[in-house]
Formats: sequence, structure tokens, C-alpha cells
Amino acid sequence: MRRLVWPLAVVAAFLAGWALAGVARTPPPSRDAARETEHLRQQVTTLQARLHARDEVAAGQGSPGPAVSRGPRAATQVEAGVTAAVREERLVRELRSRAGATAENGATRTAPSGPPPTVETALDRFYRYLEATRGGEGRERWQRARELVDELRGMGDVAGKALMQVLAAGNDSDERRAAARLLGSLQIPQSLPLLKDIIEKDDDILLRRAAASGLRQLQTPESIPIMEHILLNSADDRFVRLSAAYGLAEAGRPLGVNGLAQIFNESAVDGRGREMAFRSLASLNDARPVPFMRAVIASDAEPSFRLRAIQYVTAQGDRQSLPTLQVLMQSPTEQASIRDAAAQAYRTLGGK
Repeated sequence: MRRLVWPLAVVAAFLAGWALAGVARTPPPSRDAARETEHLRQQVTTLQARLHARDEVAAGQGSPGPAVSRGPRAATQVEAGVTAAVREERLVRELRSRAGATAENGATRTAPSGPPPTVETALDRFYRYLEATRGGEGRERWQRARELVDELRGMGDVAGKALMQVLAAGNDSDERRAAARLLGSLQIPQSLPLLKDIIEKDDDILLRRAAASGLRQLQTPESIPIMEHILLNSADDRFVRLSAAYGLAEAGRPLGVNGLAQIFNESAVDGRGREMAFRSLASLNDARPVPFMRAVIASDAEPSFRLRAIQYVTAQGDRQSLPTLQVLMQSPTEQASIRDAAAQAYRTLGGK
């Protein structure tokens, strides 16, 4: 870890000197020069925050567990990005459910005492969060990551500024992806233009996916037409379109439900996104996906999807599924697990 810290320290010092020297040499800086100076200043700030967080982790102060070596990144980059997204999605849902429970109980959250948060403080929390989520599974790391997201949420616009700074000025793709997802998780509406610009123009496909995930979670009226445009572009990346479809479905737009069903069907060949599309539809937990679930039950899709579709229509009390269920429970060519599930659902829905 120390070997990582010193090179970054040298880079931070170099950038700081360059930025300051540039300002000193140029009497009335032009607009471009001022923009470049600000960009360099942001890079220095983020590097310093990263160094501070990693140094504390290396010293055993920043996280509950020992520092974990990252090892070679090579071909595991895509899998690591998906894992990080899943972890953050799980974390966000848990935090939202806790916030909803607090609101139902009429409780109010007291702002922490002490000086007001700064961008530097928010950057420090962000890099500590990265170290916690990169260290693998474990209750202590999960608890620590949850606490850090809570802290960032409590900082409001300051946290948004810090994350947008990482996304706009950062050089590390992993960090930018995490910042994009967190901007959506924390629902920072000011980040919409930045996320949109990345989705439309950036060449880093993993970053575009993270930005699309962040855009989905913003849940603002202004994000709706952007997601519609993304979804209707069939040439776009499937996972970018999937995030747009899910966001539209969560916003109550039929186009989103239809888009998720389409992505599920088009993923039959290679399986990429199939599970995520199904899980997104199932998470809606209302009657809108029922026609899709009926079609899955009657199809030759994987048994796991058909079983979950049977459970879904049963939970929704969909009696229109009874004829299909009756055919399945009486079919000698169906797997026993499908026949048994269909028979149980048939009885539960009042079939005779």
C-alpha cells in the first residue's frame, strides 16, 4: 500500500506546483487557462483525499479490517465493475428502506454538530467508502460502507460537488464509476447534465453503464426524456438501455416495462442482462409485469425464470394465469418442479 501512496504523492505535488506556477506566470489568465487551472486544482484535491484515505487504511485507522492487496486487474475489470454496482445497489436499497421507516415513524434526523462539511471532507469519505467496498465481503466492511454513504447523504450539496468533481476531473475509471453511481444513489439532481454527457459521448463503456445507473436513480422529471431517448436507441449498449428501461418503469412509464421485457427476450442468445432484466421487472411488485410473467411461464425459458414467474403471478392473484397453469400441471413432458409449482399456484388462485 505504501508503494501506491508515494507515487501518488509525487503526482499530487507535481500537479499542485504546475497549477500554481501556471497561475503565477499568467497575469490575466484567459478563460481556457482559468478552466485548465481549476481542473488541475480539482485533480490535486482528489489526489490528496485519495492519499489521505489510503494512508489511514494502511495504518489501520481508516477501516475496521486490514488493508487488502488489489492484485492484478487484467480481465476481471468487467466483473469487478458489475460486483461494485450490485453492492452499491443493495446498499442504496437498504438505506432507502431505513429512510422510509424513519419517515413513517415520524422521526427526524438531527444534523451532526461541528463545523459545516467541506468538499475536502466529502472527498475523504468517498475514498474511505471506496476502500471499504474494494476490500471484499464482510459484515464490518458492509457496515462501514453504509455509514459512509449515510455521512455523504447528510452532507447534501457538498457531497454532490465532491462526487461531480471526481467524475469530471478524475483519472481513475473505477473511482469515476463509483462516483457516477453514488450521484444517483444520493439523488443529486445537479449531476444530470454531467451524467447525460458521459452517456452520450464517453468511450468507456463501463463508465457509461455506471452513468446510466446513476441517471436512473435520480428520479427527476428532467431525466425521463433522456432515458426514453436512450432506450429507443437499439444500437446502444444493452446494459445502458436496461438502466434507462428500469428507470422509466420505476417512474410509471409503460415504455419502461416493455423495454425490460424486450431486453429479457433479446438476451436469450447470450444471456447478457437476462437476469437483471427479469429481476428489475420482478422488483416492480405490481400488476404491470403480469402479462410478461404469463408469457415466461408458457415459454421454453430457463426453469428458474419460469418458477419465479409462477410465484409472481400467484403473489399478484392473477386468475388469468389459471388456464396456463392447468396445462403445465397436467403435462407429462414438463419437469416435476414446474408441474408441482403450477399445481400449487393453481390451487392458491382458486382453480378447481
